[in-house]
Amino acid sequence: MNVAYFPGCSLHSMSREYDVSTRLVCQHLDINLREIEDWNCCGATAAHSVNHTLAVGLSARNLSIAEEMNLDKVTAVCAGCFSRLKAASHELRNNPHIKAEVEQMLKVTAPVKPEVEHLLQLLVEEIGLEAIREKVVKPLKGLRLAAYYGCLLTRPRQIAQFDDPEQPVSLDNLLKTLGAETVTWGHKAECCGGGYAASDTDIVLDLGGQVLKSARQAGAEAIVVACPMCQGNLDMRQKAMELDFRLPIIYFTQLIGLAFGYKSGQLGINKLFNSPMPLLKSKGLA
Repeated sequence: MNVAYFPGCSLHSMSREYDVSTRLVCQHLDINLREIEDWNCCGATAAHSVNHTLAVGLSARNLSIAEEMNLDKVTAVCAGCFSRLKAASHELRNNPHIKAEVEQMLKVTAPVKPEVEHLLQLLVEEIGLEAIREKVVKPLKGLRLAAYYGCLLTRPRQIAQFDDPEQPVSLDNLLKTLGAETVTWGHKAECCGGGYAASDTDIVLDLGGQVLKSARQAGAEAIVVACPMCQGNLDMRQKAMELDFRLPIIYFTQLIGLAFGYKSGQLGINKLFNSPMPLLKSKGLA
């Protein structure tokens, strides 16, 4: 399967371990990730509130390049990038006015062909849980995990078109397929504070703290994420939140890779702030 890959700014900087584990897992599943040539920032979650047309144009350029690469599917592993790419695709298909403005801006025909899917969606819906189960050589037995979707992976429903916006289950089902146990908790689709990490850190400390407390109260030994912003907010700010949990915040691709038999060092698991290594060693997984 050939797929256009949009890493986004975070995957080439603060979340390199997410990129590395993504590439390893996809290679293992015969998914050929072809990074979009000369890609540009998607505009992140704030750009559309400043200039909506420009924000659509930023993602439209990336989709246009993917179309020129003769690839009809685009995947991203950042929930924010996925949201902006998917929203742009939706606008280009359903808003003739925006489409015309973007075409004038980019001097190209606005792309409508590439389908945008978060990697989690691609794995669950295109590859399938049974195919993933067949690749598991080291089941994640004994791990009690909180599957965290955040606020962008499944919302808004008419744009994301993936899972349930309030009670999603796709990541839970994937983790169970890997042999882990997932907890029932109330903050699986709540916001961590997102981009407010830069402009109003107190919001992140409040919202992120609620997420961490909820997961801990549910008995989770770690939180599993599918977004670099969520990972960063929850992993790096626990001390500032005055929480002595030291709760590991792990990328879902890292756990897939672990179950596939890759070593923790290959997956960058040893690079996370709140180290999962003591937990994994206690379960015989590292």
